[in-house]
Amino acid sequence: MKAKLLLASLVLILLLSLAFIPPGCSKNEAGASVVKVGVWINSIEKVDTPAQTFTVDFYLWFKYQDIKPDIEFLRGTPRMDLIVEEEREAENYLEYRVRGAYVEPFDFRDFPLDEHFLSVSLEDKNHNITELVFEPDIEESGTDPNLTVAGWDVKDFRIFVTEHAYPDESYSQVTFGLTVYRSKISAVLKNFLPIIIITLISLLTFAISIKNFGQRVGICVSTLMSAVAYHIAALSGLPALGYLTLFDRIMLVVYTVFLYNLLVSVQGMRLVESGKVEQAEKFEAKMQNLLPVLIIILSVIYIGLFGLL
Repeated sequence: MKAKLLLASLVLILLLSLAFIPPGCSKNEAGASVVKVGVWINSIEKVDTPAQTFTVDFYLWFKYQDIKPDIEFLRGTPRMDLIVEEEREAENYLEYRVRGAYVEPFDFRDFPLDEHFLSVSLEDKNHNITELVFEPDIEESGTDPNLTVAGWDVKDFRIFVTEHAYPDESYSQVTFGLTVYRSKISAVLKNFLPIIIITLISLLTFAISIKNFGQRVGICVSTLMSAVAYHIAALSGLPALGYLTLFDRIMLVVYTVFLYNLLVSVQGMRLVESGKVEQAEKFEAKMQNLLPVLIIILSVIYIGLFGLL
């Protein structure tokens, strides 16, 4: 009877001790302390594409057991104001309010149809993965329902943990953020439609008689200059890039079409000046019929093949 009472007492003590362990905080199989981390993004005020930074405001909390995390932000040089919002040592709970600018290396290969994962990564300063492992608090993490980013649409909040390996040791790394993207309709109307109109104006030269080659060449040259100016203006909001964007590849198609149009006009001019007007008209009609095939081939080469480089 005494043995049963002793066993029942031990079980009760064990259950009571487990009740005081903060939820989600324990030791993993390797013996590392598990720290639950969560985040709530209040706002992203500015996405600075030339500087490749974004301004963010969020709450960050930790539920730990025996190791209090001492964090640092990674990637670039974040200018963060890390303020202790709430700390309950008796409950092993620590919460920060974080505000500031964070560096994000953007990929503009799909500009102006690009999307970017605005992410923040952090690690513990002093404890490697054998001592401390983060675990995302997925249930409570998220973003403000009214969160908007000027000039961008927002989707896909994520928080996850990865192992960050250094030459001598590895650390548990927390990454969280959300995806922003440009509206497809807005991108087409603001970036593609104007250059389409400029190109169509240039191709109107095929409707002008080959005898008026002076007017044809003038229209072709003036629209080409307009296309170049528009190309430069469209990319003015991006940093210096070492690769071609989608818009660059489309503009290569446009420039080649302009060159084709100008070569046809010049060759027609030479035939007219030689008195071969009928031959010039046949040549122009043949080149005009080849134009759709040329555009398709150029699109496959510049947009398709160049996009794989």
